[in-house]
Amino acid sequence: DCESIICVYNNFGIEGFSKLRGMYAFSLYDKKKNELIIGRDPFGIKPLYFSFSNGKFIYSSEPQALIKSGLIVPRISKQKTKELLQLQFCIGRETIYKGIFRLRPGETLIIKKGEVIKSELFNKTNAFKRLLVNNKKINDTLSESISLHQRSDVPYGVFFSGGIDSTLVLYLMSKINTKPINSYSVIFPGEKQKEKLMKKLCKDLNSKLHCIEFDKNDFWNLIPQTAKAFDDPVIDYAILPTFKLAQEAKKDLKVVLTGEGGDELFAGYGRYRSSLRNFFFKKEPFHKGPFTNIKNFSTFFDNWNFELEKKRSYISNLNLTELQKVQILDYEEWLPNDLLIKLDRSLMFHGLEGRTPLIDLKVFHDLFGVEDFRKINKGFGKFFLRQFLKEKIPAYDSFERKSGFTVPLNIWIPEMYIKFSQTLPKIKCLTELFPSKLIKDLCLSLKTNKKAIIPIWRLTFFALWFIANIEKKSVDGSTFDVLYNNL
Repeated sequence: DCESIICVYNNFGIEGFSKLRGMYAFSLYDKKKNELIIGRDPFGIKPLYFSFSNGKFIYSSEPQALIKSGLIVPRISKQKTKELLQLQFCIGRETIYKGIFRLRPGETLIIKKGEVIKSELFNKTNAFKRLLVNNKKINDTLSESISLHQRSDVPYGVFFSGGIDSTLVLYLMSKINTKPINSYSVIFPGEKQKEKLMKKLCKDLNSKLHCIEFDKNDFWNLIPQTAKAFDDPVIDYAILPTFKLAQEAKKDLKVVLTGEGGDELFAGYGRYRSSLRNFFFKKEPFHKGPFTNIKNFSTFFDNWNFELEKKRSYISNLNLTELQKVQILDYEEWLPNDLLIKLDRSLMFHGLEGRTPLIDLKVFHDLFGVEDFRKINKGFGKFFLRQFLKEKIPAYDSFERKSGFTVPLNIWIPEMYIKFSQTLPKIKCLTELFPSKLIKDLCLSLKTNKKAIIPIWRLTFFALWFIANIEKKSVDGSTFDVLYNNL
């Protein structure tokens, strides 16, 4: 892998990095020019962070490595904290730590004498063609990507939720592999019927399905562990089942293929359907944030979406359809700064390599430009992909509503409203942001107010993240053990 990067640079210079296909984050030292070059793949599958300290340029794949070097003092950005609590991740180059930055997806920096002298950024809007595609084209493009991504000298498998994207990946793997494929899925309480259907589908697709149960004890026990593991915080509850899947899969595998990126490529999110309304991208706020409509909290979030709106304003002027603008915004922010951090941290924590065959330059080139009406039709996102699967797997209802790895927060969080009211209003990092009484009222409102569920989830994760990563205290134990120990 390293040799290919050196070879490309030697023959084509930094412009050659656009020819690379795959996931990567690298640094390269040009001794003749006395220049350091760092780069990241176009979709930000692998992370890379950097900072400046006393005339020095330092970088690492994790913020904690920069902090542990002793060259950086961790200080939290209040603006980024507001953004994190509203969006569940931080957008753009700046992280939640003042002075620690991300290399952006597809970016290459040249550093000389401790200063950045050049920045080049991969332009996704020039990386696709507006093509007419049929099922053969879909099959050929995706099969080639699957084949490349499952190349491995060690055991590999797939994370399978029964949704469109993971079913697509498993189907294509089944056409390439002769040996049974190991697949792993999370089962929540009350999903026995779903488990039965998934096992039948996996059997038809030459796969041995490993079902891992996930109950509320797993939920409360895993939050502190994941909060500590995510030094670049992502408050996405899908982290928890992904983390447990990785915990189990590592017993058998070293490489895992996933369906990440399918929603962004094939237009699967509900907000994409809204984008088909004229001028949606210019008129509608991209994300209001769950605290915006909570009484007395909105005043603490003034101007929280400044960076997001600036990015949206830039994308609104691109020569793209309204749907493609929303998709590109997700490719630039949501995908690399939420979903791919989630995947990278959850899997690498357990010594697993995650691979994403739907996030690939050639796949993007061939399929992102599919006409909007083929992506969204008759109220369905991923319409042409659903049609493809309907033809290829007749027994699979591709037009049925899919649930994915959806944690039942609406049940588990309100049950604990008393414990929340006894702990969160006394946690220092939270009372530095909001009045204690306001936090307590929000906790007690869980009993009747569904709108309080996501805000409480985010405050809880943020508190545990802060205790583990900023205060450097132990987070061993379940969620409330840790919270009570830090009052």
